[in-house]
Amino acid sequence: MGPQSRIVTAIGFACVLLAGCGGAGRGQPAGGIHAKLAYSEGGGLRVIETPAGGAADLAGIQANDVIIAINGASVRELSYQEIVERLRGPVGSSVQLDLFRLGEVRTVVVMRQAYSK
Repeated sequence: MGPQSRIVTAIGFACVLLAGCGGAGRGQPAGGIHAKLAYSEGGGLRVIETPAGGAADLAGIQANDVIIAINGASVRELSYQEIVERLRGPVGSSVQLDLFRLGEVRTVVVMRQAYSK
């Protein structure tokens, strides 16, 4: 990881942004992809860790995958807050991620899971 990499903790961070952890402001529990991410030197989000049994793990996301788009929006064009807001959402809802792995782009759909307290 380069010196300019900043850790983005997608697990649990949405609770900081939303008082009461309501999903999208509808009183639903907030969920996320359950992965630790860092900005990649190439402009995406490098997957650092996917806890076993978490949403990202169940979707087949692996360490060192690079997320390049979230629901069709390029990660390079999103702010930190926009990234977090796109990764979190109501438990059971899905998010589409475009990943770069071993020279190929693949698309996965992740079903958001509840955050543990």
